[in-house]
Amino acid sequence: MKIAVCIKHAVDESELKMDPGGSPMITGAAGKMGTFDKNAVEEAVRLKSSGGGDVTIFTVGPADARKSMKEGLAMGGDRGVLVTADPVRIDSLSVAGLLAKAVQRDGSFDLIICSEGSSDVYTGQVPPMLAELLGFAYFGYAKKLEVSGSRIRVERSLEESVEVVEAPLPAVVSVVSEINEPRYPTLIQIMQAAKKPLEEVPPSALGVETAPKVVVRSMSGQGSNRKKVMLDGTPEEAAAKLVDALRAEGVIPR
Repeated sequence: MKIAVCIKHAVDESELKMDPGGSPMITGAAGKMGTFDKNAVEEAVRLKSSGGGDVTIFTVGPADARKSMKEGLAMGGDRGVLVTADPVRIDSLSVAGLLAKAVQRDGSFDLIICSEGSSDVYTGQVPPMLAELLGFAYFGYAKKLEVSGSRIRVERSLEESVEVVEAPLPAVVSVVSEINEPRYPTLIQIMQAAKKPLEEVPPSALGVETAPKVVVRSMSGQGSNRKKVMLDGTPEEAAAKLVDALRAEGVIPR
């Protein structure tokens, strides 16, 4: 079975800084493989281990995205395809279009696995757009996957229920984080990943128009102001004052 995994070299939110105006400093920010994308890679590697086949990892990103690709290869991917474009300057539809063309260019895949959303902007738009552009069946919020022959069975985690659906392959599936626990590559696996093929493809080779149809005009961080209330006295007195303060704020009932 040929499996493709689409990941994102996301902004590392733990390292993100704000400018004086309160907007996140995206340009030049540190990047990493999206937190939820690791679940997608893990599930692809598990399916390969149980049913055979190979796993190709795709992403749209800058040259620095090679770092995330190498991590995916160390986790068990067989090869990678990096479409060299800055996802900050293009919209979700352009990203999906580039991924679709890269997948089609690379051959016929049985299954494409994505995460439910990127860990930075988390729009969740790329997987269904990718499925539409490829003409594949789409299953979102998958918490369990089973492949038998040419069919796939998916358990979808909805708000108040679990839906079980089945369809013929090929398909695009976006998985939730509860589906598995991503592995940590060993030092040997990391060293082996450096020898696995990683191809860089410019957008011009795919013939996709990347002019964004949706433009983000502004982005700002949410500030928080603490009351900074100091409670004096013995531990018992401070505890009583804390309870009174929480009751006054309506946090706990009176």
